[in-house]
Amino acid sequence: MRSHAGAWERYDFLLEGTGMKIMIFNQKGGVGKTTTALNLGAGLARWGSAPVTLVDLDPQTHLSAAMGFRAETLTWNVSDWLAGSLEPRDGHGVKRIADQLCLVPGDCNPKPGRRMERNLDDSTGHLVIDAPPTWNDEVGALMTVCDYVLTPMEPEFLSMQGISRLLQQMQTAGIPWSRLRLLLCRYDKRLAVHREVRQLLTERFGDHLLSVVIRNNVRLAEAPGYGQSIFDYAPDSAGAEDYFALVTNTLLADNAWLGTGEY
Repeated sequence: MRSHAGAWERYDFLLEGTGMKIMIFNQKGGVGKTTTALNLGAGLARWGSAPVTLVDLDPQTHLSAAMGFRAETLTWNVSDWLAGSLEPRDGHGVKRIADQLCLVPGDCNPKPGRRMERNLDDSTGHLVIDAPPTWNDEVGALMTVCDYVLTPMEPEFLSMQGISRLLQQMQTAGIPWSRLRLLLCRYDKRLAVHREVRQLLTERFGDHLLSVVIRNNVRLAEAPGYGQSIFDYAPDSAGAEDYFALVTNTLLADNAWLGTGEY
């Protein structure tokens, strides 16, 4: 059982589980969080050996929209999933997107303090959680039981301040910093500031900054409009190449991601 601070003891039921659980989180919006959740999940389902469940935890429900679902029209969503409610028999529960890939659709009007009674072991295979860009008790509780916290970020100096704030929040919650992984998105090696920020992050965080970068690519912005991952929409694009590299990195997580050190 993973260590956790006393503040999260009421969420002990979440601590038992199997499969890789990854939370995509950054307190700054517009950094590629939902794009990363979508394409990482789709890639894991396509090239991995286990099923993948995408969980749209963000009230903006962008992940659901990217998969072609209007969250406000659904009668069953992530709030019901978290509460452990049975799926309705009319097909309005978890959405099957493709072989090995499902979506728990988002709730655009979640109630404050919604119930969390689901043991994450109920889900077969891997979970990829698209979290809201806000730290709260619910995010902290789910982060406590995730194997990795993947933080997409733009290569800007102000982004580094947000990472420092996240580290403080993780420490307060008793979440080991060794679970954090940083992913540079919208990277352009021609820009000096991008290269400089990458170098500074490497010096500060070492292997916690993934060697994979997601280059600036218009196809990544276009794909959600067609309800597709980058692998279906533009398989020959730079975006597909970069997210394939991220998927490969993730599938090698036991060797390449798992760390024991603290900063």
